Amino acid sequence: MEAAIRFWNGPGWSSPARNKADQECFDELQLTVPKPNAPRGSEARTEWLINVYGPARIECMKRKGF
Repeated sequence: MEAAIRFWNGPGWSSPARNKADQECFDELQLTVPKPNAPRGSEARTEWLINVYGPARIECMKRKGF
């Protein structure tokens, strides 16, 4: 039944464990990764998301098993 629910919900569905790990990584990165002074939507902010925040988030999720 869970597989059918996952299929129906599509790729947006994630397990409670993944949601918990994602929230923990978000909280951790808020403290450890410096924020840019650039406004949202700016080119500098986009580059920061791609080059700094994205890789840090991926590594955090890997450490948590995802």
